[in-house]
Amino acid sequence: MNILIFSFSFIGDAVLSTVVIQPLRRRFPGAHLTFLVGSTAKGALEGDLQIDDVLVYDNRGIHSGISGKYRLIKSLRRERFDLVIDLRDSFWSKFVGAKRWCVARGRNLHAVTRYLDTLKRHGVETSAEILGFAAEPRLTLSMSEKNFADDFLAEHGVASNELLVGIHPGGNWIYKLWPAENFAKIGDILIANFHARILLFAGPDEQVLQEKVAAVMKYQPIIVCETSLRRVASLINRCHLYLGNDTGTTHIAAAVGTPVVAIFGSTNHIRSGPYGTRHQIVCSDIDLGCNPCHPGKNPGGCKKGRCKAMESITVEQALMAIVSNALLNSYPFEG
Repeated sequence: MNILIFSFSFIGDAVLSTVVIQPLRRRFPGAHLTFLVGSTAKGALEGDLQIDDVLVYDNRGIHSGISGKYRLIKSLRRERFDLVIDLRDSFWSKFVGAKRWCVARGRNLHAVTRYLDTLKRHGVETSAEILGFAAEPRLTLSMSEKNFADDFLAEHGVASNELLVGIHPGGNWIYKLWPAENFAKIGDILIANFHARILLFAGPDEQVLQEKVAAVMKYQPIIVCETSLRRVASLINRCHLYLGNDTGTTHIAAAVGTPVVAIFGSTNHIRSGPYGTRHQIVCSDIDLGCNPCHPGKNPGGCKKGRCKAMESITVEQALMAIVSNALLNSYPFEG
């Protein structure tokens, strides 16, 4: 069975779409699974041990316009897919020349729920009782990727018995960002009271933000300059806990099995939060009348480069979510 999965352009959305892999593997043993993603998301999935091929949909380049779409469809038809699973309800998937399953729209449902419902509607079992595990988005790392993380941590003197926390203060949109100084305060508290080591991550265009957080901190974090998504995933996989905004790296953290504390103010965590029971969402407890505002044409307060919903979330709220994690019991609080 040759299966094409129409996935997404953004990293987080593409990572969430990996939830279909294991149920499909059980239903179609030996199937060849190909993911079609945007160029930005390619780096998150390419090389994953669960996925046979990753194809790129370059909407701003070779596949732009009608002629570009024709070029894309022509190349996909040459692959002779038996089944297309369209998770984004794309107009173009109907021209691939294969049987097609389309995801149902449901704005009040989590994206993962909609993907699994699509599989169930076509006879693919998704329940934990039958599968023997909970169907969740997952990234599977190679041995070389794991070795990279081992070498990186050894070079920075991180011992195996130290609490390791990943922090990523960035995100695609300014209205998704929790104030940088709040991340700095959390990092300092974890270092001072739990002797934690902090890995401070940043995307390709976020070095200034990363440097700002590091400059505000009283204690020195480990600056991660690596921007390869698979290597970032391998480092987060070694973390005991991860703290971040609504961004692709947060979904990567959840997909490699690291407990996540995610800050959501402007976006709707019910639809797009990290999926799984081990993760915690920290939201604004103030009804501003505009939150959550994304997607939307006029995000509240963001025309001025600010998001009141994100600013209203306190350091204390995030810290409570972090220290409530049972794994911190192994690292005595010394405040």
